[in-house]
This record gives sequence, structure tokens and C-alpha cells, in this order.
Amino acid sequence: MKFFGRAVGALARVGIALAAVALLTSMAVIAYSVVMRYALNQPVPWVDELAGYLLVACVMLAAADALRQGEHIAVDIVTERLSRRARRWTARFGLVAVALSALLLAVQGYDMVAFSRMVGLMSNGYLAVPMWIPQLLVPVGAVLLLLAALAEFATPAADEPESGDDGASTPLDVE
Repeated sequence: MKFFGRAVGALARVGIALAAVALLTSMAVIAYSVVMRYALNQPVPWVDELAGYLLVACVMLAAADALRQGEHIAVDIVTERLSRRARRWTARFGLVAVALSALLLAVQGYDMVAFSRMVGLMSNGYLAVPMWIPQLLVPVGAVLLLLAALAEFATPAADEPESGDDGASTPLDVE
């Protein structure tokens, strides 16, 4: 299990690095567009479309790392009042929900990409790219998120005490 966790961690780091590149590229392209539009009076029509695709890349490729780092949005008004054991179980339930959602997103995303490729769907914007290319980010990001959820779910199982609530900290502890 440790090898699986390390491998998923490496994939999540690659995902977050690619998301960072997409974000920086988006910022550069938008800055270029602003300069072209307002300084040179030469609007660049394809920037909005590209920025949208890059935003999808940012979200989908960064989700797995955000899960592994415990940075997903959480509502802790109830869970902070729970015992440590109840918080662990609540966190496990959340990981199962994330894994099921990611699995559904991966399957449906794959079907979307396959359909777009089959019919030759092209974007309506100025870039006219085959839609399966930006759509591929959805199942890829969903698989990364699924792997991260499985790795996080498996991690505390080996670290938890067999019985009782001895106060041992696990990666799933809600702070």
C-alpha cells in the first residue's frame, strides 16, 4: 500500500505541476489579450476559448493533490464536535463519496470523449479544436482524483489502532 500511495502522490504532483503551468499560461494569454485590446486596439478573439480550456485543466488536474493535502472545501461545524473516531468515519465516508463521484465522472467523461471523437465534434470558437482534446481533461483528472481518494482511504487502515480511541493521529483526522 505504501508503494501505491507514493505512486499516487507522484501522479498528483505531476497533476498539480501541469495545473500550475495551465494557470500561468492562462494568465499570460489573458495579459496578452488585454494589451492587444486596450493598448493596440487589436482584440484577440480566441483568448476566451483557450482560457476556458486552461481553467478546466487547472481544476481537473489539481483536484487530486488538493484531496491529498486536505485542501478540499469541508463543512466542519458538525464534525469538529465529533469524537476522533467519529471524525475518522466521517472522513472515510467523504472519501467514499469522492471516489464514487470521481468514478462516475471518469466513466461519463470517457464516454463524452469517445462520442466527440466518433462524430468529429469541433469547438464553435475561433480555435476550432477537436473537442475530445480539452474534454480528455475530465476523465484524466477524475481518474487522478479516484486514485487519490483510494490512496487516502487505504492509508489510515494500516495506521489505526485495533480498538479504542487512543488519540493516535491519522491522515484523516479533521483539524
